[in-house]
Amino acid sequence: MKNTRQVLRFLSLGFSLAMVGGLQAGTITVSATGVSSSPIFVTSALASITVGTELNIGTFLNTGNLSSTISSFKAGVTGTGNTIAEAQADADSKRAALYNQTLNWLSSSVNFTSIVSAANSINQVGTTASGKFLFNNTASRTVNGVSGTFGGSNGTFDVTYGNYVPGTGAQLWAWFATGTEIAIVTDSTWLVPVNNTAGLTVGTAQLASSGVGNPAELLLAEYVDYASGSDLIKALGITQTLNVIPEPTAAGLLFSGLGFLSLLRRRSSMEHKKTKGEIA
Repeated sequence: MKNTRQVLRFLSLGFSLAMVGGLQAGTITVSATGVSSSPIFVTSALASITVGTELNIGTFLNTGNLSSTISSFKAGVTGTGNTIAEAQADADSKRAALYNQTLNWLSSSVNFTSIVSAANSINQVGTTASGKFLFNNTASRTVNGVSGTFGGSNGTFDVTYGNYVPGTGAQLWAWFATGTEIAIVTDSTWLVPVNNTAGLTVGTAQLASSGVGNPAELLLAEYVDYASGSDLIKALGITQTLNVIPEPTAAGLLFSGLGFLSLLRRRSSMEHKKTKGEIA
């Protein structure tokens, strides 16, 4: 009986340890500031990201729908009107609608689960917000031999991995939106850890490349490669095509109308002459 109780105690202790291990908390480090010449997030115009912009980190629950959402965004819009101004106004309206539609899809909890919102604590210095990870500071960086100031995001947050709904081993993505542009990136190493032995770093250093970058990492972004200093990863806006269909002028309508009447008179005259036998 005594041995049986000891066995049960050992089993209970083992189960408890397994539960603790399954719910082990660890630290995720975010490094997106261009430190050590790593790439820097910028706008499509290569301008600094505004401090206070949220950097979303988490898991997309349906990558097929994510791909179609990105494809629609990249396809852009066509503005149609009778003048350039009308076509531009139509394009502006459609761009705003597509941007909001895309942002709403990315932000929906049905499509995206934020690991930051599951954090036990967030440690950022500079501009901060409760429950969010932000572009929190600016730093001087050298890009293509020229020094400039760029917004970046860095800090840490503590997460109990077992409480993260997509589970340990889940892929992580990072994305941000500027109001008119969006960037979405990922890396094969950005996986939710099973335990905190090694921790995890989500940063632009893992996205460093040459040439145009890795399309599998830059889902909605473009890579700008320089021979020296930091490279850039730029967000993308919505492209537009203008389709101008001029209205016919009053003179054109008048002349086309007169021409039509003239043709009718000529045909009527020819029919009349045929009836009288004047035309063979």
